[in-house]
Amino acid sequence: MASFLLRDGYEITVVTPKIYKRSDYFEGQNRIKVYRFPFLSGNKPLIEYKKIPYFRMILYYLTGFFFSIYALIKHKCHLIHVHWAIPTGLIGVLAGALLNKPFIVTIHGSDFRLATSKSSFLRQLFIFVCRKAKHLICVSEIMKKETEQMGIREENISVFPMGVDEAFFEAGRRRKKGLGDRPLTILSNRNLINIYNISLLIRAVPLILREEPHTRFIIAGEGPEREDLEMEARSLNIVSSVQFLGRVPHEEMPSLLGQADIYVSTSLFDGTSVSLLEALASGTFPVVTDIPSNREWIADGENGFLTPTNEEKFLAKRIVDAIRNKALLEKSRLRNLQVVEEKALWRVIMEKVENIYKESLYSKN
Repeated sequence: MASFLLRDGYEITVVTPKIYKRSDYFEGQNRIKVYRFPFLSGNKPLIEYKKIPYFRMILYYLTGFFFSIYALIKHKCHLIHVHWAIPTGLIGVLAGALLNKPFIVTIHGSDFRLATSKSSFLRQLFIFVCRKAKHLICVSEIMKKETEQMGIREENISVFPMGVDEAFFEAGRRRKKGLGDRPLTILSNRNLINIYNISLLIRAVPLILREEPHTRFIIAGEGPEREDLEMEARSLNIVSSVQFLGRVPHEEMPSLLGQADIYVSTSLFDGTSVSLLEALASGTFPVVTDIPSNREWIADGENGFLTPTNEEKFLAKRIVDAIRNKALLEKSRLRNLQVVEEKALWRVIMEKVENIYKESLYSKN
């Protein structure tokens, strides 16, 4: 997003938490200024914490606020775009109020989940941030509807996902027609954390191999559950069929998706999953959990399969069905590529983002 804005003549400054020890406090990336504020992260993202690290969060808000104020003043920023209403939304509210800057918020998934499934305090914090924002961007329709039910005005909310890079569409267009008789490759590229439920896929693998013994599985992701998942794979005697790649750089993901035949996401909750959209653009057939945000993109049996979040036998059956229905895989490829190109290509998304920016600045003036 920042790169596209830069091309359109905007000056961009990014303020973000310093999660990894190897990261710098400041760097310039293609004329985009990046400031990272410290908060004793423990070298892992907040989403990987099983409980809210309250002491770390106090530091997060203090250092995040001061870094944001410094960046806003130093670079004479006119507008604040906050990603995630929780936790960063409160920093946007305070910085915007102090310096009289309009701010907008993109609600992704983890912040919305915290607001709807955790304490009433987090729900009230979420509502407070949303009401203070000039505009809200929800990445799925279900988020918009539930946010409206919290009392947020509909006219202040837009719905569109984060964008998909052109490289994924190129991978989809280059994909060879016809799968032949070769063994198919199944790919999961979600992080190895609890909410993405990768163990469900691991448990389904031996059931799939009984029916299609030459199938290959790739797990491309990193996280605290990796050791347990690898141990589970060994206990099920499937290590020869499952490859754990670890974290794959984003620029390498189009090639990886372009080589995979079936994309699997076993997530328990999502906003609109960018990894799903990237899979659709790459022509990879989706088998994903039957959660509200996935239903916005997948019609079961038409352009993908939907599965329950806790039934490995059903997941295995759906993957086997996909392996054996190569006509459906080819038919859905063209449909999915077209849908994502119309709704989630970055240049399409950026037109909407820039219109919101202009409206927010105009209404302020």
